[in-house]
Amino acid sequence: MGKLGGTLELIRARLDEFIRNAELAPRQEPWVVLSNLTDHEGRPAAPARDAVVMYLANLQHETIVSTYNRNVPVSQDTYGIVSPPLYIDLFVLLYANFEDQAYAVGLEAISQVISYFQQTPWFTQQSLPGLDPDIDKLTFEFVNLDLLGLNHLMGLAGVKYLPSVFYKVRMIPYRGTAMQAQVPAAKGVEAPGQPREQEP
Repeated sequence: MGKLGGTLELIRARLDEFIRNAELAPRQEPWVVLSNLTDHEGRPAAPARDAVVMYLANLQHETIVSTYNRNVPVSQDTYGIVSPPLYIDLFVLLYANFEDQAYAVGLEAISQVISYFQQTPWFTQQSLPGLDPDIDKLTFEFVNLDLLGLNHLMGLAGVKYLPSVFYKVRMIPYRGTAMQAQVPAAKGVEAPGQPREQEP
C-alpha cells in the first residue's frame, strides 16, 4: 500500500478496534474508514457514510530535524554523497459522518477517537507491528482550529461541518540510498568521529 497508505491503514485498524471494543452499538461495518469524503463529482463517497472517516488533509515538510550527514562510507578510503532525507508531517482529519438520527452515535464515536489518541499519542515499531522500518516513532498532536481555519478545512474536504478532530502526525521519513557521487577520503571527507592525522 506504500508508506503513507500503509501507515494510516495500521492506525485506522487500531482505532477501529478500540471503538469496536467500546461497544457503542453492534455493527458489521468498520467504525473507521480510510477514505475521501466526496467523489470527484462532489457527491458523498459511499464508504464514508455512517463511519468515522480518516482523511489526509495535507502534507507538510518537517524542517526542524538536523541530524543529516551527507557523507556515507563506501569503502576504507571512499565516501558516497547522498541526498538528505525528507521528513513529512501528515495532517489528518477524523470526521464523524453520522447524520439525522445517527448524530448522537457520531458524537460518541468522535469522543472515542479523542480518548484513543489521548491514551495512545505515539507509536513505535514495538507498539505498532508492521510499521514501515524507516519510521522510528509517530506522534499524534491535537490541532486547534479557529472558525476560519475550520471553515477552510471543511471546504477543502467538500463537506459541511460534523463533529471532527484534526491531528498533526509527526513524522514520516523518506530516505533514498542512491549516491550522487563518490569522493576519496584523501580529498578531505572524513568519517564522523574519526581522528585527524597529525601533519608532519
